[in-house]
Amino acid sequence: MKLLRNNLLETFVSVVECGGFSDAQFALGITQSAISIRIRDLETALGYRVCERGRGGFRLTERGEVAYEKARDILRSARDFDAELLELRNAVTGVLRIGVVDAVSSLPNLPIVKTLQKFLSRPNEVQLEIVVASPTQLTQDLISGDLSVAIAPFRNQVADLSYTTLCEEDHRLYCGAAHPLFEVANRGIGLDRIARYPLCQRSYDIMVPADLGAPEPRATVANMEAMAMLIESGHYLGALPVHFAQRWLAQDQFRELDHPGLRWCSTFSLATRRSQVQRRAVELFVEDILEIMQGRGQ
Repeated sequence: MKLLRNNLLETFVSVVECGGFSDAQFALGITQSAISIRIRDLETALGYRVCERGRGGFRLTERGEVAYEKARDILRSARDFDAELLELRNAVTGVLRIGVVDAVSSLPNLPIVKTLQKFLSRPNEVQLEIVVASPTQLTQDLISGDLSVAIAPFRNQVADLSYTTLCEEDHRLYCGAAHPLFEVANRGIGLDRIARYPLCQRSYDIMVPADLGAPEPRATVANMEAMAMLIESGHYLGALPVHFAQRWLAQDQFRELDHPGLRWCSTFSLATRRSQVQRRAVELFVEDILEIMQGRGQ
């Protein structure tokens, strides 16, 4: 149910977040011509252009940048308004926006799937959204209100958010079958030898010390899949979560470089905004994951 919405603003925000009319038509379920009409109507109502579109591509005008920020805030407030009124009838409703980092589905002791099963098994009218992003982006989206809850290894915790520790994630350094170190005996692999080879690193979590590995060539990736591809190429070493690397290890495509100095651990936490009045859907999701982790949930 939408008690307080404006389809012109919703269309505008979707176009901006999709990067143009083409992708927005799939998100909105309407044609590009219908989107164009709505944007034109919005600009007529506002009295100025919010975006430029044409052969040069889509871009916001200076006023459009401001309008986008205001529209996003209005729509978020509208969603909260809807949820607050509907919760008076004891309904679990609203939008539950969950943020996670990539490659968490196989992380032991992090029962996200079981939590979703438990949460969704009760009667609800919740619109569920799951966003995959870096811890930095998840933090920003939580503070802005674009996310309801996030699960990630938050190394830099901020005062605006509340954190609950969930579990640990072990990491090791790996090489691919095509790498020169793949067939070398463990006793022949020391840190000085490893340091001769380039590393690939995650842009959001530089886990391996900078002095371990030649500065050039070097690769930076945004997710685990990209890291695995570069390791598999045989040109780079890279640190991966142990649970995520198991597939390649089982097929003898990866090898762990076993050394006491090449072991790292990330602490996963559940984060929510301190200042927000939690919607019932958020409260239930948090309760569910904590109960399951403590062995009380099913």
